[in-house]
Amino acid sequence: MKTLPLSIALAFCSCSHYNPLERSLDSAGPNRGQLESVLEHYRDQPEKLEAARFLIANMPGHYSYQGNGIKTYYDYAWKIVSDTTLTPESQRDSLLCISDSLFSDLPLRTVPDAEIISADYLIDNIDRSYRQWKECLWCDQVRFDEWLEWMLPYKAVELQSLDSWRDSMQTRFCYGLDNPVRNDVEYGTTNGVSDLLRRQTLETIRRYGLYDRSGLPLLSDRLLSHMTFGNIPDYALLATLVMRSAGIPAVMDETPVGPRFTAATRWFVILDDRGMEQPSEWDLSTQSGWGFFPYERGPKVFRLTYAIDRHRQEYQDEARFHYPFELCRKDVTDRYFLTSDISVTIDRDTLGMLKDKYVYIESGITGSSSPWQIVDFGTISNGKARFEKMGREVLYRVLGYDGNSLIPICRPFILEKDGNMVFVSEDSIMSPSLEIFKNQAIR
Repeated sequence: MKTLPLSIALAFCSCSHYNPLERSLDSAGPNRGQLESVLEHYRDQPEKLEAARFLIANMPGHYSYQGNGIKTYYDYAWKIVSDTTLTPESQRDSLLCISDSLFSDLPLRTVPDAEIISADYLIDNIDRSYRQWKECLWCDQVRFDEWLEWMLPYKAVELQSLDSWRDSMQTRFCYGLDNPVRNDVEYGTTNGVSDLLRRQTLETIRRYGLYDRSGLPLLSDRLLSHMTFGNIPDYALLATLVMRSAGIPAVMDETPVGPRFTAATRWFVILDDRGMEQPSEWDLSTQSGWGFFPYERGPKVFRLTYAIDRHRQEYQDEARFHYPFELCRKDVTDRYFLTSDISVTIDRDTLGMLKDKYVYIESGITGSSSPWQIVDFGTISNGKARFEKMGREVLYRVLGYDGNSLIPICRPFILEKDGNMVFVSEDSIMSPSLEIFKNQAIR
C-alpha cells in the first residue's frame, strides 16, 4: 500500500475544517518533533501509522503530573507499601497522611501528555499492543477500530504514569498464561483467560478491603501492582491494566451518580469471543459477564475512552459557562438502562434570561447535603432544552446559565419507566415518596 509523504499528508489534513492531528501537533510545542518522528517511523506500516495518528490526535485530552514531585511521592509510597511489618490498614493510613499533608498540591501541577511524551515510549507501546492483537488467540475477534480503544492506549486514566505498566502487570499477574488449563471450553477464550487473570490478581495482591480515598491515587506500575487496599475505581483500573497487558480487550465504564445504594461507580468491561461487551458487576471481585445489577437504574453511564468526544470538545470550545466534564467520555447509558431522549419547554421569560445555548441536567440524589448533582449537558433548540439517553425512573432538574450562575429553568420531573415525564413541585423533592427515584451521592 502506498502512503503519502508525511509533510503532504499533514498539509492535506490541514485543509479540513476540524483537524485534530494538526491541532495536537501544534499543542506539543517543543515536543512536536517527538510526535512527528513516530509518524515518520511508521510511514510504511499503514495500520501502525493509523494507530499513531489516533493516539497523537487525541492526546490533548490526556494529562500527566508535571515535575519531579510525583516521583518523590511515589518513592515515599513505595517505602510504605513494601514495608511488610505494617498492616494494610497502617499502610493505607500512613500513605493518606503523607499525601494529604505533603503532596496535596500535586493535582494542581499537570501537563498535557503531548508536551512530554517521548517517541520511544509511544513506539514501544504501539508495537507491543499490535503484536498482541495479531498473535493472541483471545483477541482474534477484535476489529481494528476496537483495538484502538480497547487495547492500544498507553494509559487508562488521567495522571497515570508513563511507565512500563504492560511489563509490570504481565510479569506479576499473568503467570498462569504459561501453563493454562487446556479444555475445549475455556482454553484460548477471552472470558476464560480474563477470569484466570482476575483470580490470579486477587490472589496475588491479597487486598485488605475497600475504603473512600482522600489522598492521591497510586498510578504508577510498581504501586498499582502491589497495592493491598483501595476503592472500587482503583481495583477496576488494576483489572483493566492487567487485562490489556495480556492482550485482553478491556475498558472502564462509570456513573457520575451511583445507582441508588450501590457502590459500583466504576467497573471494567471486556469484549468477549462473540464481540459482545461483558461488564463486571463490581471490580476484581466479580467476573465479567455475570450480570450488572439487573434490579438497578441510574441517570447516566459513561465509558472512559482514549478518543476525545467531539461533542464535549465543542462544548469546551463554545460554552460560556464551563462545568468540569471530562473530554474523553462516551455515553453508553442505553447499554445498561432503558433510556429516553427528552425535551423540556422553557418559558419565554426564562429563555430571555439565558446567555448560553448549553443547558445542564441534574439528578436527584440522596445521602448528601445537596439534593442535586449535574450528570450531563444538552442544548437549547426551538425554545426547548434537549438531552439524549437519559436513564428512566430517575428524578431530574434542568439548569441554564444566566450570565452569572446556573439557575433552574423548569420544575423537577420524574422520567418514568414508560418514558413519560411527570413534573413535581420543588418543595416536594425531600419527600420520602420520591426517594425511590433518587441516586446515591458519590463522595
